[in-house]
Amino acid sequence: MKRLSNEVKIGITFIIAIVLLYFGINFLKGRSTLAKESTYYVVYNQISGLTPSAIINNNGYKVGNVTDIIYDFNAPNHIVVKLSINKALRIPHGSQIYLVSELLGGVSMDLRLASNTKYYEAGDTIQAGVARGLTGQIEDEMLPQLNSMLPKIDSLVSALHTIASNPAIATTLSNAAEVSAKLSDMADEMNRLLNREIPSLVTHLNKTSENMEQITTQLSTIDYVETIAQVDSTINNLQQLSEIMLSDESTVGRLLNDTAFYNNLNSVFTNANALIEDIKLHPSRYINISVFGRK
Repeated sequence: MKRLSNEVKIGITFIIAIVLLYFGINFLKGRSTLAKESTYYVVYNQISGLTPSAIINNNGYKVGNVTDIIYDFNAPNHIVVKLSINKALRIPHGSQIYLVSELLGGVSMDLRLASNTKYYEAGDTIQAGVARGLTGQIEDEMLPQLNSMLPKIDSLVSALHTIASNPAIATTLSNAAEVSAKLSDMADEMNRLLNREIPSLVTHLNKTSENMEQITTQLSTIDYVETIAQVDSTINNLQQLSEIMLSDESTVGRLLNDTAFYNNLNSVFTNANALIEDIKLHPSRYINISVFGRK
């Protein structure tokens, strides 16, 4: 394959550069060199800072760009704006195109289509709408709402005036001031409590915690298994002792279970009581008193 000479390479590179430059310039101007577009015109007396490559919108959707702005010196105060609009969009007669001031200072165009069965042809002049900036749009959109709100605002102001002139408001404000002062005093008292009592309480709690920790440590050293075994052994011994004491074979059991012993003991107490009563009634029978040697 024959290699290309340096001259041919330079020529191809130059052609590619020209093509890229052409597409780049058209891109910066907002022109689409690939899309099919139709050219229209519109005439203004004031363009309000409109520049080439400005966007043309229809209902917020971009449908074209401004390609050129020409001042008609033969007709003063006439500025011709050349428009490039997507060929698929058919523009009915009676449609208007407006200048719109953007928030950041730029100017775009807004195409508002009319309801008509006749359409403009490429190269025709579209009717220019009355150019209204951002201030005009605000007036159109917000003034009716403000006018409808004025009666409500007036009623609200009157109600606020009535409330402010009510003597109860002053009393309420005074009470609110007193409540605020009491709350301030309570806050100061809480601060004093936090600064004085709480540290002392925390110290006591720390000491209690240390004591509990010592008790826990001591408890952890106890042999619970051996202690429980000793308690179990003691209970068993007491149970055995109780069984022995209640058994008829033991002396204590016999004393506790023998009814004859209880009856004899009761009879002894009864006789002893009768003897004491008889001594009280007839002491001479049991006690001899001698006076001067006589019995």
